Amino acid sequence: MNDQHIDLNVAAELALAHLEIGPAVQWPDANFDELATVIYDAQRGAIEVYDRWAAVELAARAGDHAGVVTWRDVPALPIAAFKQLPIYQLDSPAEALYRSSGTTAADRSTHRMQTLAHYDASLDAGVEAALVPDVVAGADPLACVQLQPSETDAPNSSLTHMYDRIRTGPWTDDFGAFVDADFAIDAAGAWHALEDCAAQDRPVLLLTTSFALAMLLDAVESDGRARIALPHGSRLVDTGGFKGRTREITRDELLARVGRWLGIAPEWCENEYGMSELSSQAWLGTIAAATGHPLTVDGAVVGANAAAAGVRWTPPWLRVRVVEPATLTDVADGEQGLLVFHDLANVWSCAAIRSEDVGIRRGSSFELVGRAPGAALKGCSLQLEDIS
Repeated sequence: MNDQHIDLNVAAELALAHLEIGPAVQWPDANFDELATVIYDAQRGAIEVYDRWAAVELAARAGDHAGVVTWRDVPALPIAAFKQLPIYQLDSPAEALYRSSGTTAADRSTHRMQTLAHYDASLDAGVEAALVPDVVAGADPLACVQLQPSETDAPNSSLTHMYDRIRTGPWTDDFGAFVDADFAIDAAGAWHALEDCAAQDRPVLLLTTSFALAMLLDAVESDGRARIALPHGSRLVDTGGFKGRTREITRDELLARVGRWLGIAPEWCENEYGMSELSSQAWLGTIAAATGHPLTVDGAVVGANAAAAGVRWTPPWLRVRVVEPATLTDVADGEQGLLVFHDLANVWSCAAIRSEDVGIRRGSSFELVGRAPGAALKGCSLQLEDIS
């Protein structure tokens, strides 16, 4: 490896200073390109797997396309590499080690971070913009109920870290986490906490996965419990879906049940898109619009009406491409392709990641469709075997 690369710790300090600017500032392309190429150079110098992958991909490009000038030129590592190879600086310290969900060890990614400073800075900015902008503006903290284990019970879950940080942060009052280390839901305890919030006229922030939320509503319906009318301003954020579970329902069906059982309207329901391999998240913008603090993409408000449904807002340090799987070239606006993320908060592993999710390009953003079929992934022009 080349010893002339920028030191990764220097690049990390530079990235953190930019993350502290906040999500309201829109970055010109030149600013993003400058930091993206600095981080790219540092990661090639520090992370052997990524250095080998970048060399293979650049060698496969033709002519002028072999150079890295803008963030779009940076080779994106296939996300499967996190399941097979060490995507971090060897012999470096680690504050966190997160693993994705999966049924076997081979199905699970590992994301190792030297510090959580970048992850937490990006998370806090996204939460303040997408979940609690009214609290940031001076409204009272929300009561917070969590349908996900606490970090003590699930220390290798980035989602648990995210939810614990929200539940115990300055925006909320902690009303408890009601899923144990085995991911069993304490439905009675959670429902009692929600009833207590309603009795106190406390608006609630419910943190959940889609599956846990469905299981809670199944349990209270089966037990014959009374419905709850949570106070105005109550909201929820869910993440994930039902893939690999014993059931699947649409999100519209799930939110209709939320309205019946908790009195939370769909416009107060946010959906977070993230993955253990990234340090930043993408949001629908529904709660921000409902609170009167709307988020915009390409100058248009997202999350406020059906026309904007599904378009994701991201903080300015997270950008996305939607690419044709075989050629890795950008698809036209309105077309489907693989999602490729460039996350400048992801300094300790790889900033540019080619996911296994399909989305529709919506200007500079995307609308999530779901997981890519196996055939689409096999059609990618480069394979991890090239660097193993």
